[in-house]
Amino acid sequence: MEKIEIAKKEKIAIIKLIDAENLNPLNKETAKELLETLESLKDDIDIRCVIITGSGRAFSAGGDIKGFKSSIEAGTTGKEMDDLTKDLYKTALILRLYPKPIIAAVNGWAVGAGMNLALSCDFIIASEKARFRQSFSKLGLIPGFAGTILLSRQLTWQQATQMSFFGDTYSAEELAKLGLVNEITPPEKLDEVALQWAQRLANGPTLAFARTKELFFNALSIPLKEHLENERQMQIKSAETEDYKRGVFALIDKKEPEFIGK
Repeated sequence: MEKIEIAKKEKIAIIKLIDAENLNPLNKETAKELLETLESLKDDIDIRCVIITGSGRAFSAGGDIKGFKSSIEAGTTGKEMDDLTKDLYKTALILRLYPKPIIAAVNGWAVGAGMNLALSCDFIIASEKARFRQSFSKLGLIPGFAGTILLSRQLTWQQATQMSFFGDTYSAEELAKLGLVNEITPPEKLDEVALQWAQRLANGPTLAFARTKELFFNALSIPLKEHLENERQMQIKSAETEDYKRGVFALIDKKEPEFIGK
């Protein structure tokens, strides 16, 4: 792969965007590699948590502006946007339903689709240098890469419209006040803190985490009565797992459970 680098540490996979010279844009090549990487790790039983991060000054600066300019000059804007968004939107969906916890370790600029990549993860650990911006309106675009659903469901209407319409820059601290960032760290501590979070998650009942994410996702679109029955059935299945047995006996014995994700 040319745009992405993968490292594995015990039960954790670290996906790093490495096109630092161009601020790690989410162009067609990066979208394809990111999607393929997530798909390949999904069924890897040795990986129980995933970290996504960037290199250089950016987590991801979002769209490839030079590519946008070329498509305008060639008169192919609709086709190019169609080609670009196919893998990007598959990635947005897979992140929300991913069977392993995913952490965004935001090292610098997270702009447009780059910000929404971070918001699509389960947790955001941000460097003090991290900066976030919904830049789509500056280009006459709507908040893409699931931005309209991520913002409208995680913020108030007024917060979401202000962020989307003006395209202003937000610090990590400002996003934390809005509830979108879990922890802020000094830049030199970002990798260490993200790994600490990942290790804690990797040692947890990851099958229960995956089921919780699925229920959270489905709760957004189905009636309460149907959701409660789905939740009840999922709890019955969860009670039949090895992790449930380990958790119960560990609590009785006053020990830390050793979960295996089964």
